[in-house]
Amino acid sequence: MDRQLWRCLRRPEGSAGTVLAVDFGPRANQQGFARLAANLPGGEGVYLTVPPGIGADLRGEAEPERYVDRWAAALPEPDRPVRAIVTFCAGVAFADGLRRACTGPDGAPALVTIDPTEVGGELLHSEFLAATETFRAHLDEQMFAEVTAVRETLADPDDLPSVAERLREEQRRVVEHATAGAGMPEHLRAMLCARFADYLGYLVAAARRPGRVEHATVIASADHPLPGWCADHPSRLVTPHDDLLGDPQVARLVHGALRA
Repeated sequence: MDRQLWRCLRRPEGSAGTVLAVDFGPRANQQGFARLAANLPGGEGVYLTVPPGIGADLRGEAEPERYVDRWAAALPEPDRPVRAIVTFCAGVAFADGLRRACTGPDGAPALVTIDPTEVGGELLHSEFLAATETFRAHLDEQMFAEVTAVRETLADPDDLPSVAERLREEQRRVVEHATAGAGMPEHLRAMLCARFADYLGYLVAAARRPGRVEHATVIASADHPLPGWCADHPSRLVTPHDDLLGDPQVARLVHGALRA
């Protein structure tokens, strides 16, 4: 198994199969799949995707097939059946590709989509603002005003790769400005910028694989807007979006889906 592409959250017990989770990873103060794995009944192992790095060519490398093919080529516990694929937010875009790759003699794994999200320019911009909020205390009023006004200066909000490239450069500028007087080593600044670039690439790749996901169990938080294809019969919970993966009820619903 390529440990750079999957992170083990819980090892399987006995002859149990595995559950594959698709997400970039939680933000600060957001529950992640590690909490769901801890709450999940049964003995299945749980493994979380680690998106491949985007490198310098965000426009060229942010292709959905690049993500799915690499994850599928390095499936963890390849001798065990994949019982379910569980996605969070934009991760739903990669669900069908992974399900096809994991379909075996006993059929396809169950698919559970948690707060499925379609990616557009507004989401990229809101994630940029969330990322820069970390540095708010270190930004002067002029820089903060420039950060919040970035949406107005984006060249083409419908061309997501160009939007992502611009946001990557803006975030690099924010990081350099915020850490200039803090003595942060250059390699740490580079690591912060690279992680955000990887996230932008993940979102752009997700946006390039839109559309209906068939035969999925849909779990939604209290006020999360759902794509039209899944708005009819979701399990809508009162839990806020950032707390959803930590809700024991979500773990029970996932367990029920993979036992169905």
